[in-house]
Amino acid sequence: MIDKALRFLTTELNTYLDLQNGVAAGGDPIILLTNVSDNVSGGVAIPLNKLGVSLINIEEEKVFKEQQTNFKNADGEFEQYNPEIKLNLYMLVCANFENENDDKYEQGLKQLSRVISFFQGKNVFTPDNSPALDTVLKKLIVELYSYSFEQQYNFWTVLGVKYMPSVLYKVRLVAFQEKRLLNQNSPITAFELQLSNK
Repeated sequence: MIDKALRFLTTELNTYLDLQNGVAAGGDPIILLTNVSDNVSGGVAIPLNKLGVSLINIEEEKVFKEQQTNFKNADGEFEQYNPEIKLNLYMLVCANFENENDDKYEQGLKQLSRVISFFQGKNVFTPDNSPALDTVLKKLIVELYSYSFEQQYNFWTVLGVKYMPSVLYKVRLVAFQEKRLLNQNSPITAFELQLSNK
């Protein structure tokens, strides 16, 4: 589910960036779904002169936590499942454009600005407005997420790579429901009332 959500958003971004950059669709993608750091070399995993989309955190959405556990199936019986879990994904978009000259650095900032413009223009994705969205995902809401300089410093230190211009987004409500049956009951169809005469 997480992979489907981030792959979908990366594909949507690539389509938009191709259009903005005047590049034929289906060519060499400018933005990739990738880790920020390469665990083997200790360097940056995002290819040079590309943007990278990375998952940096997952949290449970507790405000909209589902409470319902009983569901009626097609046969009219009631099945019990654990409530579904809704997750927020923290998605980092980084620009790895080397500062060989000012043009490359500016190009990276331009591409990052286009990512921000894309999500400013469209931040809610449903199967109705985005046919490529897997119907299992139902709805994705993408919000800009700001973090402090201290949090930023700690984040890049933990990654062990140099800072790259980046923007962080919170992708809301990726829902998981395994539907592992806990209990099954037939519905009550009749009542019997017994009266005693004393």
